[in-house]
Amino acid sequence: MPALHRSEPWTLYCQKSSTALEMVTYVLCFATMLVALIDNNLAMKLYTITAIAGLLALLLRGKPRSFSSQHWLLPLAILIVGAVDLIWYSAFKVDHSPFRATYHGYLNTAKIFLFGTFLTLLVLSSKIRLNRETPFYILYAVSFIIAGYAYSVKTATGLERIDFGIGSATGAAYSIMLVGIISAVSILYTRRNHPLLFLLNIIAVYYALMLTQTRSTLLMFPIICAIALTSSYLKSPKKLFFSVVGFFILLVALVALFSKPIYHRYHEGLADFTNYSSNNNSHSSLGARLAMYEIGFDIFREAPLAFRSADERGARMQALATEHPYLQGALEFSNVHLHNEFIEAASLKGLAGILSTLLFYIALFFTVYRHRSLGLFALTLAVIGTGLSDVIIWSRSIPIIMITGIVLILFIKTNRTDRAIS
Repeated sequence: MPALHRSEPWTLYCQKSSTALEMVTYVLCFATMLVALIDNNLAMKLYTITAIAGLLALLLRGKPRSFSSQHWLLPLAILIVGAVDLIWYSAFKVDHSPFRATYHGYLNTAKIFLFGTFLTLLVLSSKIRLNRETPFYILYAVSFIIAGYAYSVKTATGLERIDFGIGSATGAAYSIMLVGIISAVSILYTRRNHPLLFLLNIIAVYYALMLTQTRSTLLMFPIICAIALTSSYLKSPKKLFFSVVGFFILLVALVALFSKPIYHRYHEGLADFTNYSSNNNSHSSLGARLAMYEIGFDIFREAPLAFRSADERGARMQALATEHPYLQGALEFSNVHLHNEFIEAASLKGLAGILSTLLFYIALFFTVYRHRSLGLFALTLAVIGTGLSDVIIWSRSIPIIMITGIVLILFIKTNRTDRAIS
């Protein structure tokens, strides 16, 4: 009996330490997500510290009370994506390869997703409940900080398409959209759920996206927000009506304000498609994408079960482009990726790559359903929608934002279980 009494203070100490570390983990997730918008290297270091804190919190928590699929399916899917990437990297990485960027990108992705297993498992089994709504308003303010920073970058540099210093305007747009969705949806988890504030947040994010001039996000983001609005206020017809009307009025006003760059990007995309389909010219943004899809599928079809090195894929891309000159535009991106999650995964990791990506998407939707999470639903639509036109499960900044965003959106959902709308 005395031994039991002595063990109780230790158990209590572990529980308190676990709770403290868990809260530190969520704060670090928030900080890391923001840093990933502007600094890849620092974000990776912060993410590693965040994962260590999350792992320690899990270990101190002890044996889980439940092994329900709602707790482990998403972490398992994330683990599998990371493991497949690590196996692929370990099998094919060679020194002094001309495809060093591809190998390095997948090594980073493997680390981020393997570490993400701890973070998602921690939040899905969390017992922490907050009594204050301050964190929701802090998250909400992020979009306005991003919009202000985007304006300052545009003013200071005069760039036609801002890139936030992370490499490309497209990458910046994807990052802004993912963070913006988390920021916008957070206000819907407050007790008053502020439809007007939600609309203002959308406009702030859309303004920043306009400055990147990334076509896919300019189309996708309003659709996702419209779905979120409809889902959130479906049981309140009056709020739904005024929110939707206000949303479209503000959206039209903002589109009118940026009509020239939107018009230019639209006709540029139309010209790219015409050149590819009618003139067999893939030397354009959209044409190169279509050529990459065709080449990637052909490579996969040759050996569906095989893993291939980036060097082997590059050589095969060169051969196919030589055989079919209209595919030459794809070669510019042979040292990066093929701009579609499934095509990219299939061309390097075969069927295993396709299934690991598909499992990740299914696990996201399953978690949305089990937790009735509107925020995760919106984020999932963005992740999948973007993955069909580009590759975001790759490299550092966007995967970090993806994982930390999932953690934060699930954490705020668990703290709003009293809400009828989730």
